Amino acid sequence: MLELVTREEAVAHLRIDGAADNDWLAILIPAISEAVAGWLKDSWRLYVPETDGDGVVVVDSSGDPVPLEDSNGYVVRPAVKAAVLIELSSQYRYREGEGENGTPTGDLYSGRYGYTLCRVSTSLLNSLRKTTIA
Repeated sequence: MLELVTREEAVAHLRIDGAADNDWLAILIPAISEAVAGWLKDSWRLYVPETDGDGVVVVDSSGDPVPLEDSNGYVVRPAVKAAVLIELSSQYRYREGEGENGTPTGDLYSGRYGYTLCRVSTSLLNSLRKTTIA
């Protein structure tokens, strides 16, 4: 199960006191992590790339960057971690789906095509996303 932030990070960010939201967090942390991963399109984009002694990014046999790993696993990019936390905040505030939940509106965005995350999350991740043309 993909979890790009820890429960402790989410609790601190949301300023949650007590255990009342533990079940919600257990469901939403992996769900939002998967949504962020899906929006970026390539899993390697989630993580800080490993570099060699000369500062050159290490790539695997497919040419994709190898994620940097520490004692806790792969190191999540700061922008990705921030986007997950901000998306958690948005979902926490609008638990029932009410409001616009920060999603872009207007003619340009009618139908919300391509915007599965709120504006702030999307903005943080935009430079990391794999571009595609339909």
